[in-house]
Amino acid sequence: MKRTLLAAAALAAAVPADAFWLGEFYCYLEERREEQNAWPAQFVEQDRNATATPFDIMIRNGWRRQNLLGSHHFNADCTELTQAGKLRVQWILTQAPPEHRQVFVERSLDADITQNRIATINDFSTQVVNDGMTPQVTETNLVSDGRPAVTVDFVNTQFRENMPTPTLPAPTTGGVSE
Repeated sequence: MKRTLLAAAALAAAVPADAFWLGEFYCYLEERREEQNAWPAQFVEQDRNATATPFDIMIRNGWRRQNLLGSHHFNADCTELTQAGKLRVQWILTQAPPEHRQVFVERSLDADITQNRIATINDFSTQVVNDGMTPQVTETNLVSDGRPAVTVDFVNTQFRENMPTPTLPAPTTGGVSE
């Protein structure tokens, strides 16, 4: 009798057995299966961003190249914009999309020349922009591929003047074999 009471007391004091351990294990397996089936969805946004980033960089570099003013846009002492420079700055500040209205200046070997160019653009931009907003003018290491219009005109004029007159080749006297 003592044994029976002791066994009953031990069973009553013990933590009740978990009859659903298999169910919990099944839930764990089901969660892992759902994660595996949805695996790529977790990284789709990061992949899209990584794919779009190079295109964003190319677009920014394209606008930087488009809005670049080189040495040929300024007079010899960099105190005044040439006509081409004025037209370029005016286009940038009035026609370019608002988020891309930033002027880039080709950096010179002399820092004073670069600062004179930036000051010249700032002075001219106050005439163009009427809303009181000063455009952002930034120096860059990018080199302008352009050249003065006088040089281009000279090359084209020389090409036209030295072009040979078009002539047909002289007929040959050789007979045609039959």
